[in-house]
Amino acid sequence: MNSRLRNAHCQLRERNLDGFLVSLPANISYLTDASSRDSYLLVSLKGNVYFTDSRYTEEAGAFLKGNARLKECNGFVFGRIAEEILKLKIKNVGFEERCLPFAEFASLNDFSRGKFKLIPVHGIVEDKRQVKDQGEILKIKKAVRIAASALRHIKKSLVCGMKELEVAAEIERFMRYQGARGAAFETIVAAGANSSQPHHIPGSKRIRSGEPVLIDFGADYQGYKSDLTRVLFLGKINVLVRKVYDIVLKAQELAIKRIGPGAEMAEIDRVAREYIASKGYGGCFTHNLGHGSGLEIHEAPYISGRESSAIRPGMVFTVEPGIYLPGKFGIRIEDMVLITNKGCEVISGSIDK
Repeated sequence: MNSRLRNAHCQLRERNLDGFLVSLPANISYLTDASSRDSYLLVSLKGNVYFTDSRYTEEAGAFLKGNARLKECNGFVFGRIAEEILKLKIKNVGFEERCLPFAEFASLNDFSRGKFKLIPVHGIVEDKRQVKDQGEILKIKKAVRIAASALRHIKKSLVCGMKELEVAAEIERFMRYQGARGAAFETIVAAGANSSQPHHIPGSKRIRSGEPVLIDFGADYQGYKSDLTRVLFLGKINVLVRKVYDIVLKAQELAIKRIGPGAEMAEIDRVAREYIASKGYGGCFTHNLGHGSGLEIHEAPYISGRESSAIRPGMVFTVEPGIYLPGKFGIRIEDMVLITNKGCEVISGSIDK
């Protein structure tokens, strides 16, 4: 059994749980090194059991090794999970309160027949996932390199008249050819006024000369995600756009200078936010400064003014200040940083800023 599952067992003891049902795919993948698809994982002090159907048993068997016993479920999965819980004589079973749908909870509760208790829990796995090990860091860096390569490719390919969705499709196609499983999330390409929408869905708008093109994208490499945002231009950049771009870039630089072990997350957010406000755009920075990325594109830690936790070595998160002027344009610059023992490494470097 691997060290991550052993740690989960320690968490069970600390919380007075006999077992823990994991339903979030990222948490299952983290604990088992298996590519979780349509599966559940029962972690217990009496043994770990991985539940999936016949479509994935061969795949799972190759990854699970000694980490969990494989249980094929081609019928109603919650009946099978309840059977295993009863067989192992587990009484107090934690479940992921933010991930297990109510209908599934109700079904499992019915199958319990009152012989075991379901207890909502949070953070058993997510808290550990915040700090990446060396293997995870290498995969994230590879995902960043793939995204950087895609950015260089699209810069050469971008021409006036291309549709937003055509640009997004070409980025995703290129990343797959570079070894990515696919895009880390739905690629954002927002041209002109569309760039004022932080999460614009690419459409049929054609790119015109003289307007910003905001591209937010990432690669999925062996389950680990990268996240990168750049603003590109065709033709002349107008004075206001250049001014706002420089403000956002300076805000990012100031925030990155404050990042290091022990720094408070809220302080990092505050540095960027106060600089943008000092330039008259305080109400135009409408989201958190950053978020963790790993097995999920958005995961802890969250770099916001509400988060007082300290940054720790091994954390990987984004730094992405932005200014959005509705109906006009938006500017966001996003990089990923790795916290080291001495400071931080910008793992996306200074790619095309």
